[in-house]
Amino acid sequence: MGAVLLRAASLAFIIGIGIFLKEKRWIAADAGDVVKKLMINITLPAAIIVNFAAIPSIQTSFVVIAVLGVAVDVLMMGFGAFLTRRDGKGRQALYMLTLPAYNIGSFCLPFIQSFLPAIGSVTACVFDVGNSVVCTGGSYAFVSEYVSGSKNGINMGHFAKRLVTSPPLMTYVVMFALSLAHVPIPEQVLTFISPISAANPFTAMLMLGLLFHLELKRAYLSEIFKILAWRYLFAVLLSCGIYFLLPFELVIRQTLVLVCFGPISAIAPAYTGMCGGDEGLASCANSISIIGSMIIMTGLIGVFGLF
Repeated sequence: MGAVLLRAASLAFIIGIGIFLKEKRWIAADAGDVVKKLMINITLPAAIIVNFAAIPSIQTSFVVIAVLGVAVDVLMMGFGAFLTRRDGKGRQALYMLTLPAYNIGSFCLPFIQSFLPAIGSVTACVFDVGNSVVCTGGSYAFVSEYVSGSKNGINMGHFAKRLVTSPPLMTYVVMFALSLAHVPIPEQVLTFISPISAANPFTAMLMLGLLFHLELKRAYLSEIFKILAWRYLFAVLLSCGIYFLLPFELVIRQTLVLVCFGPISAIAPAYTGMCGGDEGLASCANSISIIGSMIIMTGLIGVFGLF
């Protein structure tokens, strides 16, 4: 258990470095956005390729995991709409965008890379294939129309453009297809990008620190508590169903349980603001969810004996 705590502390320390650099103003104000672009466009795609390549092929049954990623997000978005059906559009947007979607690429994947074998990372990536469809544009496309009361429906052209211009999502899809087709990645390619892939955990955790936003206004606390309480309650129910009912090997089920307790999507606060919600409140909820996820996932790794 000491090794688990030490590795978790290392990841938390990197987040702390980002917070320290930002607070001391030793870096540019937009450094968080720069590191985010670096991770999304370079280190995360490289990590996805290396993780998939470590598994000779994946079962077609893994499609179920990708579908689960979409279904879970859609269910929680609908639940958010139900909870706020009598409220203003700002609160509707807040709940519909912060209840669903998980921060897998920049939090769960680096965390899982540090503790589980390659099949665990691939499982998280496959789940994120479905999750990304929602959190990289699907949720915003739907919620923006929902809160506006527009009768025109979702602009499918804009929705499709958001998806195909997402480097992580496209990398997930291509690698998933190649793996299903038993097409290997050349060893030279893997050797070339391995150092970039290895940098992903550090880059992702540093980004979280640079973008960390903790503004504990009294007016925020009640809403944040409700949002996180609903997320964690749903996570407990979902993880129990996954662990005891899904017909996958143990390490896959353990990975999915960890993903269930992942923090709020990193892009949810921005989408909340764009849909008329309180972006500051969503950012604060996002930051607190990172702390909560770090604690819960570390505890679960100890319970599972993954050390």
